[in-house]
Amino acid sequence: MNDGMMIIPSTIQKVYVELAKPTYDWPFVVLFLLTELLLGTIIILKVPYTEIDWEAYMQEVDFWWKEGEYDYRNIYGGTGPLVYPAGFLYLFRILQYVTDREIPKAQVLFLGFYVATQAVAMILYNLTLRQTRKQSTSEKSISHDELSVCHTIWSFRIAMGCLCLSKRYHSIFLLRLFNDGPTMLMAYLSFWCFVTQRWNVGCFLFSLAVSLKMNVLLFAPGLLYLLLQNSLIMTIPRLAICGITQLVVGAPFLLRHPVSYLRKAFELDRQFFYQWTVNFKFLPEEVFLSKSWAIFLLVLHLVLLTIYHHNLYKYRRGDVGPKQTVSTLFISNFIGICCARTLHYQFYSWYFAALPFLLWQETTYPLPVRILLLAAIEYAFLTFPATPLSSAVLQIAHWAILIPCVLLLRKTSIPIQGKEESKRD
Repeated sequence: MNDGMMIIPSTIQKVYVELAKPTYDWPFVVLFLLTELLLGTIIILKVPYTEIDWEAYMQEVDFWWKEGEYDYRNIYGGTGPLVYPAGFLYLFRILQYVTDREIPKAQVLFLGFYVATQAVAMILYNLTLRQTRKQSTSEKSISHDELSVCHTIWSFRIAMGCLCLSKRYHSIFLLRLFNDGPTMLMAYLSFWCFVTQRWNVGCFLFSLAVSLKMNVLLFAPGLLYLLLQNSLIMTIPRLAICGITQLVVGAPFLLRHPVSYLRKAFELDRQFFYQWTVNFKFLPEEVFLSKSWAIFLLVLHLVLLTIYHHNLYKYRRGDVGPKQTVSTLFISNFIGICCARTLHYQFYSWYFAALPFLLWQETTYPLPVRILLLAAIEYAFLTFPATPLSSAVLQIAHWAILIPCVLLLRKTSIPIQGKEESKRD
């Protein structure tokens, strides 16, 4: 790094070093978000909207709100039965009221969801960047000279910039209006609370995210590990916050038709359609639909979680700092993504914001390989309908990222934090 920097004119080096200072961390975030706001506005104005689920969402809300239906077996829309918890109905009833069902108004609100989601994701990145900077400046090794630290900072800013480059991610929010978008916003807000040691509030927000869509439960193994590391005594009360929140949100349905609510809102045996799979189109349809394949993926999921959390406990025990908190949640979810029986196009929003973080924080790939892996995943999600080739590319990219994460190949990248930071909330 130093030899390469020596050939750069000294004036440029000075600017490079100056802009790497903490003073410029948040201006870069603001710049990215303003760019996203402008780009999102252009997309809404210039790119045709595609109807997929919005009308179905409105129909499902009507069954509950207008017809007074509380039996989940009788609530459905044009795309099928309602399969989301009650928080979904509350949110989309609010959206129905505010927008009067009009698509352009809904797109403006979803642009707000999109920019807010990006803002929270970048805040998480910046908080971990702050820890990286502290770690680097506290190191006594001469290898951590000023230019090396600057390179680390700029590399991480490139990662944040990659959050703004996905065509599919924009379309999920702005041109499809999927409920996955606001779900992930709520999830990332809970992560922000965890990073800032506000565990009780974070557990409440996390449970609210689950009440919008149950995919958030893929983060739960990582959250449980963090709760145990943060405070063994407070783990049960904080889990209780999650449980009580679900009971309160679902109460109107649980008190009337508890079995149908639990079976449909948290449908674990849901049958997926082969035609919509993004990640396994190279499999024969009979294999994709088989019970043995589902069991294999479940076992693989559990094995990978076990290996990861064993390594986490072995190499990073006691750490509840920002980098470890975000990394643990992202990797736990990504394991579930890689072992998912199917991925639909909107599921990209479940983990897109984590990809640059994992590539830059948990792998040692050079920059061109990181960019290539991001591009490969984007290619797979832009290929419609999915093909055996696009699914194969997606799987290769997924596992190229996952293996270093699970094995913690960067074992010493995150230092142990002092316990004094774990006292809050």
